[in-house]
Amino acid sequence: MSDPVYGPQVKRPLRVRVLQVASLVLAVAGLVLLYLYSVNRDIPTVRVSDIRPTMNFAYVRIAGNVTRDAYVFKSGGVVFNLHDGSGEIAVMGGRAQAEALENAGKLPRRGDRVEVAGSLSVSAEQEIKLRMQSAEQLTLRRKRTANASVVSRISLSDITPAQKGDTVSIVGTLKEISIPRPGAKAPYTLTLEEGGTELEVIFWDEVFQGLERKLPTLGKTLSARGRVDVYKDILQLKVWEATDLRELNEQEVMDGFSRSHQSTIGNRQSKISSIADITADQKGETFTVVGTLGEPKSIRGGVIYPITDESGEMVILFWDKQVSGEERDALESGVRLRVTAPLVVYKGVLELIPENMDAFRVEAGE
Repeated sequence: MSDPVYGPQVKRPLRVRVLQVASLVLAVAGLVLLYLYSVNRDIPTVRVSDIRPTMNFAYVRIAGNVTRDAYVFKSGGVVFNLHDGSGEIAVMGGRAQAEALENAGKLPRRGDRVEVAGSLSVSAEQEIKLRMQSAEQLTLRRKRTANASVVSRISLSDITPAQKGDTVSIVGTLKEISIPRPGAKAPYTLTLEEGGTELEVIFWDEVFQGLERKLPTLGKTLSARGRVDVYKDILQLKVWEATDLRELNEQEVMDGFSRSHQSTIGNRQSKISSIADITADQKGETFTVVGTLGEPKSIRGGVIYPITDESGEMVILFWDKQVSGEERDALESGVRLRVTAPLVVYKGVLELIPENMDAFRVEAGE
């Protein structure tokens, strides 16, 4: 049997090959442009009160004030509450979003201003949530109080796990510095010591950049202001702003020693008091009460809330010049509030008047 005979191979013209390559390039370019358009197109901003069941899965943007600190689950996710003036919504993210926010020092805290984009989830019971797809689509403006310096200094030995979430100011000697490896997600850790008690002060790269990439010197006395946290049963102080961490000069150290005893006494007096035990003759003293807020009443220059615990009722007065409306966004009838403030007696009525937003917080679990 003879071998098969093949005819000469016909080469495709160069012009055809060029057109094929050009078509492929155009197709790829089209897909890239389509992707860029989908990522960068204008995302509509909506108000919480306008969200309807038909908007389930809609990709939207919401801007408002954080009413509860971001909570990172042990499983890796993150959640915080946002109020835009019309209503409140829970914003959720997965492990990737939680890690990205934490590594950037951008975990939202109560009082911060946040704008975030994500996918709406609306249940049949009208429970609405916003699911972040990317931490890059969250912009954050930290809330700074005009009277930040009034946060009382507390001794390291007086800090307990029960104070988790509280904002405090501390002073200690820098004993140890731990720097994260390049690319690692761990924070910078400074170990401060005071009177034999040590405490870890932690912060992320955003604060390090704010320190002009210069860490404090070992052996120096540092002042740190931040939020008490507990990680793997270890007490920590999380610092979110570079201005809240600095070395003290000799004069500041001496001044601090002269005030420390008074500050310590003041903090020990901040135990929770029963409203019924507070009397008019204690006017001027500072008390901490925990109770449920009643209906607010607007007055000139402020707002009044009745607060009730198991023993009785008194009044919380928020002056606009001390606590702005934005800082009071989380407050409404039925909220359980913890407040520390000096006692004022006005026309026989007992009032606590918070000096700034750090003097009160909404209690978890309500």
